[in-house]
Amino acid sequence: MKVVYGSDDVAGRNISYFLEKNFSVEVAELGDHPVYHDYPEREVNAAKGELIIIPSQHKSMKNVRSLTVHAAGNFDTNDLGGEKNKMAPYDARYARGVLLNITKYAKDLDYQITYEATHHGPFSENPIVFVEIGSSDVEYGDRDVGYLVARSIYESFDEDAEVYCGIGGLHYSSKFTKIALGEKIAIGHIASKYRFAALTPEALLEMYNKTLGAQGFLIENKSFDSLQKNSLKKMLDSVSLSYKFV
Repeated sequence: MKVVYGSDDVAGRNISYFLEKNFSVEVAELGDHPVYHDYPEREVNAAKGELIIIPSQHKSMKNVRSLTVHAAGNFDTNDLGGEKNKMAPYDARYARGVLLNITKYAKDLDYQITYEATHHGPFSENPIVFVEIGSSDVEYGDRDVGYLVARSIYESFDEDAEVYCGIGGLHYSSKFTKIALGEKIAIGHIASKYRFAALTPEALLEMYNKTLGAQGFLIENKSFDSLQKNSLKKMLDSVSLSYKFV
């Protein structure tokens, strides 16, 4: 496992400090934020397929206090780094382990704990997992929160779970988070319902192929009308990908 963070990222620096100090994990600081730094594996000499963790700050218009986990990649835009229509590999089982740990260690804190939908770079050929603190300077620099997130990362492992990509829901994926926490299911790349227009057979294949061990797709039933559901079915059938509505 490699850990990289941006020099201008307070939360990333906070979490990385405790990973290095308390858990003897080697960390690397990048001059620019990792979302704009494609192929971060080259900066840290990561082995092929080695997991890269990016601790980072999460920004929210409403300053929601949050602890989030998500994949790296883009659909048809790349406003926040990476490449259009390309995603980094994602170790969904490891990411679920982080989510479970955060839920355990932050249970008495007033934070929203959630998956986020896939929405930004960097592009990488190595598996990338973002772990973020949101959403203001107060939370970014909170030492207790930085420690518990670092501990959650350090103690995670590829716990046995079925793996599915997700389609639907809001940017904060409450439905898929609930499934991951309540069942032995890990969620990989997620396309929120707002990405419906960007979904093509090629985009669905990219999500599936870049989610390690994916078995198919879970589609949030209430996110789409009947026409949209039929469209998703046709696209998934056209590339022989399995799915079920939840």
